[in-house]
Amino acid sequence: MIDSRARVWLSLMRQVSGSEGRCLDRELVIVYSETLDLAGIDGVYAGLRGELCFKSLLPLALKALEGGADIYEVSSLLSWRDFEELVSEYLRLSGYESVQNLRTKPRRYEYDIVAVDPVSKIGLIIDCKHWSPGYSKRGKLKYVASDHERKCVYLIKQCQALKNEYRILTKAKWFVPVIVTLTDVLKGFLEGVLVVPIGTFRDFLINLGLYVDLMKMGERSPKILNECFSEKPAPQGGGG
Repeated sequence: MIDSRARVWLSLMRQVSGSEGRCLDRELVIVYSETLDLAGIDGVYAGLRGELCFKSLLPLALKALEGGADIYEVSSLLSWRDFEELVSEYLRLSGYESVQNLRTKPRRYEYDIVAVDPVSKIGLIIDCKHWSPGYSKRGKLKYVASDHERKCVYLIKQCQALKNEYRILTKAKWFVPVIVTLTDVLKGFLEGVLVVPIGTFRDFLINLGLYVDLMKMGERSPKILNECFSEKPAPQGGGG
């Protein structure tokens, strides 16, 4: 059940997401400040004309979600970048280590998020898709899933060359390709990839081992063995 303050946070998100530069004019700042502590929000700065501007909508989204707002309604107001930040925040809250925007070479691939559960030693290679809530083109998803699975295999093959820069690649026994979507219409196991709607993502993280086992299809498993896994700390470097 959504509370009254969460409704106000949602209203503020709509105002800011639909405005130029993500700014709230002075009159609306006064109105919303009567109910909400806007000065306590991270990433807020004053504009030249007294407006209040927001670097990210994630802090507003988290406030709304704390009050019981619907995850799909909240996520639909986020940009694709904010959506990635929300996924990263859920990983952090669930105890995962993660790195955003990991890049490879010589093939110039980029991975939205790579995360590892330090307890199970299962890693996630995540592609975030901020598709509209009603998006249901399974053919497009099949192509995207196949491409993501191929890129995940490439990343793991390149882990020896990347592990000094991205230590997180040495911390998982297995990696699982995952697509996190805004829509709840598309979900399940497709082309070797787990497709997880944002509404079930936190439950997925808590019950990761169970989800991975349930999503096996025939002899195919979503888990990809990581030959770079090491119980010993990797040499000092970046990337978590």
